[in-house]
Amino acid sequence: MEKKEIRNLMMKNLKNISVTDRDEKSKLIIEKLLSTEQMKSADLIATTMPMEHEINTKYLITTCWKMNKSVVVPKCNHETRKMHFYKINSFDDLKKGYFGIQEPIEEKCEEIKKELIDLIIVPGVAYTKSGKRLGYGGGYYDRYLEDYTNQLLALAYDIQIIDELPTEKHDIKMPLILTESRIIKAID
Repeated sequence: MEKKEIRNLMMKNLKNISVTDRDEKSKLIIEKLLSTEQMKSADLIATTMPMEHEINTKYLITTCWKMNKSVVVPKCNHETRKMHFYKINSFDDLKKGYFGIQEPIEEKCEEIKKELIDLIIVPGVAYTKSGKRLGYGGGYYDRYLEDYTNQLLALAYDIQIIDELPTEKHDIKMPLILTESRIIKAID
């Protein structure tokens, strides 16, 4: 199967997860994340604001704030195809942006350089046990992560783990993927 076909099939499957199941699974995955060494050692965490079908990262963000950890979320520039991360201190620092996704209000938030981010939680549509990742097709994360040297991981539902994915040399692999039932350390 080609990337587009896998993306379309996976999106259909993700949208079929009930709101209740999505909520329960999100909480399980976030709890798993909180117990990892990557999370414990990170002071500045990058994550995304969730789309309707994704893991609800709002649980993670509020927990980070309670733990006195800083959170940055991305703002994408669709003309330049670049992404920048901004520190948010409350959900009031956000507004609806592209595709209805919440993004930081630049005037209220401080832009944070990537080398200051301890951990980036990378979104995706599908993953393999060897850490291959299929994103949403814009290439934002692959470009952003080219020279990023700190920690990376991905959060996914079990159904997002598949046997094989077509990849290209610029595709960034995930060293760790957490699902509601597994912790997958990528193998080559």
